[in-house]
Amino acid sequence: MASLESPHDEPDADVFGPLISIKPESLIRLGTNLRSPLLNKPTSSSRLVARISGSHNLIHILQLDNLKLVVRVPATGWGEGMTGAAARALESQVAVMRFISRETKIPVPTVYDFDTGIRNEIGAPYICMSFLPGRTVSEVWFDECGPTPLEHRRISILESVAQAVAQLSSFSFATIGSPYDAGGESLAIGPCYHWRENDDYTVHVTASGPYGTTAAYLQDCSAAKDTKGVWGLAESKIIDVVVPCLPEGPTGFVLSVPDFDSQNILVDEGGALTGIIDWDLVQTMPRCVGYCRYPGWITRDWDPLMYGWPKRASENSPQELERYRKIYNEKMGEALGGGGDWKYTKKSEVREAVWIAALNSTNRLEICRKLVQVAIGDGKKALDILYDIGSDRLSEQDWHALRGKLMKLVSG
Repeated sequence: MASLESPHDEPDADVFGPLISIKPESLIRLGTNLRSPLLNKPTSSSRLVARISGSHNLIHILQLDNLKLVVRVPATGWGEGMTGAAARALESQVAVMRFISRETKIPVPTVYDFDTGIRNEIGAPYICMSFLPGRTVSEVWFDECGPTPLEHRRISILESVAQAVAQLSSFSFATIGSPYDAGGESLAIGPCYHWRENDDYTVHVTASGPYGTTAAYLQDCSAAKDTKGVWGLAESKIIDVVVPCLPEGPTGFVLSVPDFDSQNILVDEGGALTGIIDWDLVQTMPRCVGYCRYPGWITRDWDPLMYGWPKRASENSPQELERYRKIYNEKMGEALGGGGDWKYTKKSEVREAVWIAALNSTNRLEICRKLVQVAIGDGKKALDILYDIGSDRLSEQDWHALRGKLMKLVSG
């Protein structure tokens, strides 16, 4: 995890409040108090290597003799963010990481200790875990330097990631929700946990569910639809067509990496996976958007609001992304022996886009435009068609034809 020693932006005082002021001595004291029992010997040298700000966590890297530790402090660890839901969400994260470490060979940090309260050396909730080696995929995907050619490294990344997450195929759960430790080395499913931002930019955690069906989850968790304006009406009509087309699949839901993107995947110089980090708010998911889906950095063209090609240098073209999806699909098929949930990988970029559009109103219009564009095969007309849908100008015949194409795109 060498990338964590690189410069990062200063933490947002509105989000993290007094957590920014946790003293290095307090963090070192926490680390040494944990290290001594682990190795059965005192610490002779110690220092804070880095303090990094994420969106919802402060990450502290400690060097204690020859051992590196990571102390992760959530943004909800102060003020009104200190709720029962926040505590249970942290407990869920720990339970899943320990379960994956115990039951699979997926490289995740080892959790040494955690606390959901403030009666500890740093006066805040934390998870203390092992430091994993490697660089993030976001750093190496476009890096021409290294001991292997860039294309070879990219294929190695895709293959090793597919082989790792395919191991989650061994576990199935009856409901959608966040796992917790049920004792006896098993997981039970509780409510889903969600980040929510307050008006003053602080964050809190909410809970809902668990849910027995995908439809129940989406009905409860989807962002409200705007049915007043032209664009809102168009979005609503498209969403009403495509969401029911998400395949339900066999009974049961599966684990999935919660933020399955390049900043959370660590690899070595040759592209072999060394770690998957950031298991915040991990939950079970429908199979069509579960562990078999494509990683986020090769589906960026399906979330147009976030996609910067060709203006942004660190972006692949749509043609390149399609090629990498084919490679990943092939590697996932090999990892699963050509069976099981592999059937969901091939079109997961489409289904995840539908999932994102349902849950996030900000991304919805551009994803709807992308869906229409691909369905009709003519990008220049997609926005015009959406306008005609929202203003009720599209003929019944054309709407019927478009509905059929959209349904085939998502379910076929």
